[in-house]
Amino acid sequence: MGVESRVLSAQSSPQTALAPLIVDLDQTLVRTDTLHENLTEVAFRQPLKLPGACLQLLRGRAAMKRRLTEIAPVDCTTLPYDQAVLDLIERRKMAGGEVHLVTAADQSIADGVSKALGLFDSATGSNGVDNLKSVAKAESLASRFTDGFDYVGDSAADLPVWRHGGEAIIAGGARGLQRRVEKDGIGSTLLPRRRANARQWVKALRLHQWSKNLLLFAPLMLAHEYLQPELLGRVVLAWLFFGIVASSTYLINDLSDLAADRQHPTKRFRALAAGLIPISRAVPLIAVMLIGGLVGAWLLHASFGLVLSAYTGLTLLYSLQLKSKPMIDVAAIATLFALRITAGMVVIDHPVSLWLVAFTSVLFLSLALAKRTAELVQAARNARVVKGRGYLPGDEPLTLALGIASGMVSVLVMVLYLSLDAMPTGLYAQKGPLFLIPAVLGLWLMRIWLLAHRGTLNDDPVVYAIRDKGSWLHAAAVAALWAFAVGVPQ
Repeated sequence: MGVESRVLSAQSSPQTALAPLIVDLDQTLVRTDTLHENLTEVAFRQPLKLPGACLQLLRGRAAMKRRLTEIAPVDCTTLPYDQAVLDLIERRKMAGGEVHLVTAADQSIADGVSKALGLFDSATGSNGVDNLKSVAKAESLASRFTDGFDYVGDSAADLPVWRHGGEAIIAGGARGLQRRVEKDGIGSTLLPRRRANARQWVKALRLHQWSKNLLLFAPLMLAHEYLQPELLGRVVLAWLFFGIVASSTYLINDLSDLAADRQHPTKRFRALAAGLIPISRAVPLIAVMLIGGLVGAWLLHASFGLVLSAYTGLTLLYSLQLKSKPMIDVAAIATLFALRITAGMVVIDHPVSLWLVAFTSVLFLSLALAKRTAELVQAARNARVVKGRGYLPGDEPLTLALGIASGMVSVLVMVLYLSLDAMPTGLYAQKGPLFLIPAVLGLWLMRIWLLAHRGTLNDDPVVYAIRDKGSWLHAAAVAALWAFAVGVPQ
């Protein structure tokens, strides 16, 4: 008889006693592993304490878990709970049955989950000495519930428990595990679970952010060498390696922000925060992408590999420290864009143009400040504080002034770049159209800052530009002016 049928039977016949329902925690009640959560939190927040915590393995796995929870307690109120398991628990409780949480996670986590949900008759975890998993859990439950029990688990480690119990309830929709359970003659019920689909993987890897790396093509276009297949192929590969490394750093950023994202009204739906992508899958993927992208970059071009390595280091520093430092955060973002344009120059063996680097830096400094200004305006409007950024209410006049000033400086630097760096090359037949480009840029920046001042700039300005028809019109005007300026070289 399945769980659903037995619950209904108990509701209609109160005399029929339900077996106690025992619920596992990791990857069962929650769509994550609390040990992995602990390790991640310690690695990002207190990395110097991680080796000492891992050395506790010499005393046993339970001792390591206890030490990790002491260093970085898990916020049990925001964990990604599995709705199918919660529904099962509530139905069993309504039918008058007992429900107990029994987990290999540390006792402090078991207590925290029990307090957060208020659904369990008891909560038992590892005690710092004995790791309550697999055979140890099976023996403990068999001696405690001599009349039998139903158990909700998720992995092959739970097979000894199911052999001692009654109904095997398998969380996570693992049909292969269900077949193994049924081979032992144990009745089973499969609880479905939503996994990350292709769209969520694309969002987690931030593939739409690869558009920012198109900046690598700018030096090739400005040098008028885009018709050389060897150079074009080199830049395409550079763009690919840059994107792979950038996607890995976005995943690292999401791992470092797990706790904060789960308290955010929209970021809590991100695949990692929601438990749709397990940490155990994300970490190996990060390693493969990061190492593969950097190795590929160095093999492609040593100078490009050096620039991409610098970009990676600054990105990680930004994710771990700099994003919470006001003003330093926007300077770091501007530097990351400057590294992109520099990478585009070195990969085609083009001399680094300090004018072009300076223009890129001040332009993206202005755009980063625009995003911060919009966030501050929205926060002030909703009487809240921008969390995790270090900015305070009332800072928006400063970010507004600095951002507009940076934008105007970028227009001036573009004019100087065109006059002192681009025009002397002799690559342009017409000067007039070329000098209209800064005017178009200025108009676009005015539009961006109007939206930021109103608090209606809801996206990263670069992402906003990709989705905005008006920005595409500005881009088309720039492309037309540039093409007309190229004309037929004299």
